[in-house]
Amino acid sequence: MRPAHPTTWFPALALAFLALGAAQPLAAQNDSGLSSGSGVGTGSGASSRVDRPPGEEAVIESPGGVRGSPLIPPGARSDGVPLGPGVNVRFPDDPSLAPFLSLEEAAIENAQSRARIRQDMLDVANQLEAPGERGRVLLQIGRGAILGGQIRLAHQAVEDAANAAFLEKNDLIHDQLIISIVTTAGLLSETLLREAKPQTLLFEEFAEGALTPGRLQPEVAIQLARLEWRRSAYMASLIRNPTYRSEYLERSVANMASGSATIALEYAAATSAAGAKGAPTDEQIAEFKKQADEILAEALSFANQIERPIWKNRAMEGIATSAGQSDQNDRAVEIAGGIRNAEARARALVLVAEFQARRNQNDAATRSYNDAAEAVASIPDHGLRGVLSGILVDSLISTGRFEDARACVTLYPTDSEKFVAMGAIAESLGARRMNDMAREWIDRDVPPEYRSTLYRRLSNGMLRAITEERAKDLQGEGF
Repeated sequence: MRPAHPTTWFPALALAFLALGAAQPLAAQNDSGLSSGSGVGTGSGASSRVDRPPGEEAVIESPGGVRGSPLIPPGARSDGVPLGPGVNVRFPDDPSLAPFLSLEEAAIENAQSRARIRQDMLDVANQLEAPGERGRVLLQIGRGAILGGQIRLAHQAVEDAANAAFLEKNDLIHDQLIISIVTTAGLLSETLLREAKPQTLLFEEFAEGALTPGRLQPEVAIQLARLEWRRSAYMASLIRNPTYRSEYLERSVANMASGSATIALEYAAATSAAGAKGAPTDEQIAEFKKQADEILAEALSFANQIERPIWKNRAMEGIATSAGQSDQNDRAVEIAGGIRNAEARARALVLVAEFQARRNQNDAATRSYNDAAEAVASIPDHGLRGVLSGILVDSLISTGRFEDARACVTLYPTDSEKFVAMGAIAESLGARRMNDMAREWIDRDVPPEYRSTLYRRLSNGMLRAITEERAKDLQGEGF
């Protein structure tokens, strides 16, 4: 093979020399200067440039890479240290929340500045002409603010989106926008309660570091959450499609019921470190319980506005269940007993009774189980009554009320269902080592053709108890 002719690589060599010769003029046009060594993309904006043209003003780069901000912005401190981005920003206040929206967010403003939502983003979004598009963009910004813990901006974004929804003429876009508002308002209320949850400090030496400046106070968080719940329910009532209106009003009610349970369980619950620094006082606990009950009553008033029966029953069932879960028994029994639909009333009463039984409130649980049994017995449809009877009997078995469970077997519409329920009772008695009681019941009350099968189920329960006990022993020995 012949070697390449020298003239073939000469143009490439000449271009290389030309590129080296042009490097210095190009550097003279580069505004960035020499790197400070902090690494590419760190966003520090520092530079060791020494060849700045005369009269050029010093510039820095913002965290997002935008240049042009003065090195010492207006409003800087007297010692020459800049106050940072957003120094001149002023946020509009909601007149009804002026005392509550004056919280400081500066403590976390610098730590996550790149991912923060800024006021100018809301301003740009509010300039969009189409109300539906404006509301959609505002809600996207609001969800970003919620993720970043910027409660004030999230509240403003939801409020501006609600104002945009009022102006939307297209029914479909109007309803879709309100559905997003209901969802976002629910997320915001959950964030408020989570961020302001009282924290007890078990060790005094950590007290100073744990008290974060500008932390959202529990009382303020509850009031703001209640505002978002009211906004959510009101906006849901404006949905033009009647089915979606009922569904999302039910979702608003469910958010309120869940929030009430959170306040009663996590805000007002007695702590194991009573008297520890940071624990709520007795007056605060009483106020938290009062507000939790008021939220339930308000949720009930919104539930009564739901038009579609299926969503109304579901909303009231959810309120009663949340009340029972958070030990608000009087309100739970009142709401569950007031449900007109027998199916929903039975389900709600069973759950309330189960919560009461697990807290050793036996008398109250007995009354609730009796009311549930009456509701099940009033269901005319045999298939539905069989399903609800199974729910009731399973609940009674799980709480150890075997006599009541045997009495409720008669609610089943068919003999086959009664036989299956008796087998479940016999096996549960065996699992709890209640063999004598089970044999006495089988010999006395069970028809002869069923006894052999029930004795086998009883033996299965005893074997299961032995197996579980053996497994615990093996785990204790390190196997």
